[in-house]
Amino acid sequence: MASSFSRCSSWAWLLLVLLANATHAADQAPDFEAEIAPLLIKRCVECHQGSNPSGNLVLTGEAGLRKGGDNGAVIDGESPEESFLLLRVHEGEMPPAIKGIPQKLPAEEVQLLERWVAAKAPWPKGRTLDWFERTNEVRAGRDWWSLQPIRRPDVPQLKTEPQPANPIDAFVRARLEQADMVPAPPADKRTLLRRLYYDLIGLPPTQAQIEKFVADDSSTAWEAAVDELLASPHYGERWARYWLDLARYADTSGYERDQEKPFAWKYRDWVVDALNHDMPYNQFVVEQLAGDELPDRNEQSVIATGFLRLGTWNDEPNEPLDYQYDRLEDMVHTTSSAFLGMTVKCARCHSHKFDPITQLDYYRMGAAFWAGPIAARDRKLVGGPSPEELEVNDVLGWTDLGTKPRPLHRLLKGEREQPLEEVTPASLSMVEELEYDFDPPSADAKTTGRRLQLARWITHPDHPLTARVLVNRLWLHHFGEAIVRSPNNFGFLADPPTHPQLLDWLAAEFQSGGWTIKRMHRLILTSQTWQQSSLHPQYADYEVRDSGNRLWWRAERQRLDAEALRDSMLATTGELDLRLGGPGFRPSVSSEALEGLSMKSSAWQASPQEEQLRRSLYMFSKRGLLPPMMTTFDFCDVTQSCGQRDVTTVPTQALALMNNRFVHDRSETLARSIATETNDPSEQAQQLWSRVLERDPSKAEMKMAVQHLADQSRRFSELRREEAEQAKHKKLTQVDDLRESLVLHLKADSGMTVDAEGRVSQWKDQSGHEHHAVATEKDQQPRLESDGFAGRPVVAFDGQGRFFKLSGAILDRQEFTILAVVNDQGETGHREVISNWNGAAGNAGTSVFLGLTGQNTVRFCDVYSIAGKIGDQRNPFVLTALNGEDRSAVFFNGGEIVSHDSDLPPRNLSTAWVIGQQGNINGEYWNGGIAEIRVYARALSDAERLSVERAMLAEYKIPSAIPAAKKLLPPETLALASLAHVLLNSNEFLYVD
Repeated sequence: MASSFSRCSSWAWLLLVLLANATHAADQAPDFEAEIAPLLIKRCVECHQGSNPSGNLVLTGEAGLRKGGDNGAVIDGESPEESFLLLRVHEGEMPPAIKGIPQKLPAEEVQLLERWVAAKAPWPKGRTLDWFERTNEVRAGRDWWSLQPIRRPDVPQLKTEPQPANPIDAFVRARLEQADMVPAPPADKRTLLRRLYYDLIGLPPTQAQIEKFVADDSSTAWEAAVDELLASPHYGERWARYWLDLARYADTSGYERDQEKPFAWKYRDWVVDALNHDMPYNQFVVEQLAGDELPDRNEQSVIATGFLRLGTWNDEPNEPLDYQYDRLEDMVHTTSSAFLGMTVKCARCHSHKFDPITQLDYYRMGAAFWAGPIAARDRKLVGGPSPEELEVNDVLGWTDLGTKPRPLHRLLKGEREQPLEEVTPASLSMVEELEYDFDPPSADAKTTGRRLQLARWITHPDHPLTARVLVNRLWLHHFGEAIVRSPNNFGFLADPPTHPQLLDWLAAEFQSGGWTIKRMHRLILTSQTWQQSSLHPQYADYEVRDSGNRLWWRAERQRLDAEALRDSMLATTGELDLRLGGPGFRPSVSSEALEGLSMKSSAWQASPQEEQLRRSLYMFSKRGLLPPMMTTFDFCDVTQSCGQRDVTTVPTQALALMNNRFVHDRSETLARSIATETNDPSEQAQQLWSRVLERDPSKAEMKMAVQHLADQSRRFSELRREEAEQAKHKKLTQVDDLRESLVLHLKADSGMTVDAEGRVSQWKDQSGHEHHAVATEKDQQPRLESDGFAGRPVVAFDGQGRFFKLSGAILDRQEFTILAVVNDQGETGHREVISNWNGAAGNAGTSVFLGLTGQNTVRFCDVYSIAGKIGDQRNPFVLTALNGEDRSAVFFNGGEIVSHDSDLPPRNLSTAWVIGQQGNINGEYWNGGIAEIRVYARALSDAERLSVERAMLAEYKIPSAIPAAKKLLPPETLALASLAHVLLNSNEFLYVD
């Protein structure tokens, strides 16, 4: 009993001691450095600092705290509990609400402030708080991991398995050991070589190349394969594409006019060449930012500054003075994202919310570009310097406009009309050890030298970001994911590195090796980590434990990107044109994709088909018209720096592959090629598997393939017989159908009323609808020339007020076809053959007209105001325009010059029709001969149109532009194309293990 009482007394005494200590602790002032400084920095300093603090209250030092703000003192020395600071906190007004959401402090933080204020808010003498001095739960400070110096860590020593030769494997496997996991086994040699080819050159190996590598058992086989591909000129093409994504590369300016950026392709070629020659990365950076400011500058280093010119450019901004700051933001953002992996642009209006980047930093960095042609100038310069200023011709480059640029001011809330202090060009303050103001230019300088100093700061050997960011990008493109999986953001919102020590080791290795990229490729590609299989014996377990593969326990299966997919198809068929460099080609784009363009008739002219067989890197990139096939497979956004493309697997991709004309052409080309070599189904399947999948088919695959060929051959044979019967029937009725739909037929060899001087007063309609052409006034009457086109009569118009009025309404329905045999002597302005334009009747934008403009340029209604170019207009030609339910098009001598898979917007057909001018405008007169005009009250089929055009071309001896009829593939070849299409749509072709 006494013992129990003793134990109770002991516990009571201990409790009293603890309560006393707690009361004493509560009475004591909190530790300023450990408790108060972090709280003020996290919650208060953002708004209460600098020259324009909220409420004029500065909380970065003791003087500001004691002085108070607009509402007087915030600390009440006599009655601390009544202090204004605590009052605002208790009422939940401080910190202020964000987007209407209260930011009330947690109870423990309120108690901490109460204790501090109760102790009269002691503040260490001389202590100044810096908002970015330390990292906390809401933002990064200058002590953030990515801003710390790069220190080469020791290579981990493994405990459960032999030490690997490659340090990369040691870092990865050490983490796997800690997680009690093992890596996947090595991939087989066939898989490895295919992965390597796509990794380094973006093209597939042939089956012969794979078999040769598989048969090579030498210890140096793998290293030899790596070196061979690194030495290939196609290596630069593959890896340049990644950099072009970062540089927001495109060949046009964007916005409504989206005009071409002349010679942008030279920058693309510079990147390819720099990578192929393994230019040290620090030089690669410097030349792009300041190649024009180098002491040994040359044309190539100036071309490199195209990096700064590649952003979107608006030649007609709403407010030019504001727009120059938008352009400045583009340069700051692209530079900081690409080279530093930091979002400096977020500090344009205020200091960065999450990273240690002040608003002043933003403008200090921006000052490096401010000396260039950022302000509005002659639009012919497309937002850049003139050749004289650049001192190089035919280059899309950048340079300063002098050594004394306009002052750049920090702007309150980013508003141009609220300038603050003038900014001194300098480095960013987030790396304190490297912070400095830039030197002014020397007396004999031509530029400010600011960009060169910025580039030297970025590439300084002690800079903590540059090397880390680059090796992270290399890892991303080798493995499919990066060590830091937000490659353009190494700040507070970044995904934390999967292997921080590995990242630092790679960065240190990169710098110590002379900043050469190919050396890092070799290091990664010879690691067991890169060479492991995408399949793992314990996949089900590991997928639950590490679904994101952050420990790199297996290789990532990767889908081909848009460029590699397109290039692989061309390589498979043997069509791929491997020429390096030069201006890009314009791919064929479907009419549906053109519908969104404001001037779709003239916005896009595809390159000849043979030019479109080049690698996708050389595809002309128009910001307002990215090819749907490319965007379907996640082509990047070209308006801003892209560090990592989205990779999706969606149904529209399967639909695109099944229906896209480019893919079908590849299937048919492959089938034709194989069919010329053998007609044996088994041999055809064998070749198809070899060329598409780089292997032999299995027995089961061979059986299914042969059966597929037999079934499809039979099906296509039946369809061919049905089509022949339909064509035979259609041909029998075609003449009658044409005659019935003809509503106007004017031909210069008949129906003419001509006076003694050769003037034509009437031209009779031969269609039977009596839409006669009449010119009652002599000064309006054109002349008849009996020996016109190929000895046939023509009605000659001189562009001087000669025209006919047509009797009655020519058309009563929206579908029609117009054909005219004409020539033209006009050189400038518009000239119309036929028209019902009538401004007085409100029929301007909805009228029908067909004619020319300028030289050799067709116009057809307002929709096709520039329909395309024709041959020499002075020679006779056949001009055709049609509008149907699902098509509108224009043809020259039977060859298509423009076509859309949609009809014209509704036309007003009720106003009077004329021949030889633009409706009732009394202008835009035809200046040439008209031998024949036909109008049909429907859209002719291709067969009908071609039959009429061929007759006209023959009668007037006009050279034909009708393309040669595409030779129909035999049913057996169509069946082989069908099988090829299946393989080109297979996952085995689309994915790399």
